[in-house]
Amino acid sequence: MAEPEESESELAISVDYVPGARGHAVLAVGPDADGVEAVAVWRLSPTGRAGGAWVVRLDEVAQDDQFVHVMWMLQGRCLVGWDREGPEAILDRIAHVLPPELVSTLRGNVLTVPELLAEITEHRSAYGDAVDRQRAVSKSKLAPLAWPTELPDHEDLAIRLAAQPRAASPVAGSALALTSAVALTAQLWQDTEQARYRRKYLRALGEPQPLPPRWLAWLRAAADNSAQATI
Repeated sequence: MAEPEESESELAISVDYVPGARGHAVLAVGPDADGVEAVAVWRLSPTGRAGGAWVVRLDEVAQDDQFVHVMWMLQGRCLVGWDREGPEAILDRIAHVLPPELVSTLRGNVLTVPELLAEITEHRSAYGDAVDRQRAVSKSKLAPLAWPTELPDHEDLAIRLAAQPRAASPVAGSALALTSAVALTAQLWQDTEQARYRRKYLRALGEPQPLPPRWLAWLRAAADNSAQATI
């Protein structure tokens, strides 16, 4: 007889508040609703919930004091991109209106969707190995871990999210696609932890965490460095 799993309702994970982490930010460049090139700035929670969104035309950032204030609000957060070059290239285009120390801090806190997905893949593989080890010593028949959703390839994910319902402008759509990628990746991790924690013999690996260890460490390091800079 296969060993039963615990009820999913008993395994709720806090999905938004993560102690010691401020969250993420997304930058995008593209046409606004009038076809004028603009920069979109999205501020996200640690698990990808949007907490603020701004679109400013690139030819107006130098005269927009509010834009500098918005960028300061990203301090202590990690920029997220499909690759590392994307956020860095956008920073290059707006660096002339920002304090050098802010630009330097943001450059040092860049995460990419592929590396976030890769960390979840590593843990799923490790959990599967742990099930195999338990199967070798268990008298019960152990079923393989069943993941609610398979991990997508980041390129397929980018294509799928780019085709989501139309946004107010192309630049907003680009920012929303990345925002959705962060939220979806965080949810994939929470699904992973729930599937693991239903197996009693896998609970020795630790309590369910809101984000994978490296991802969470990056967010906390960004927040901690920002706090130290203001002391």
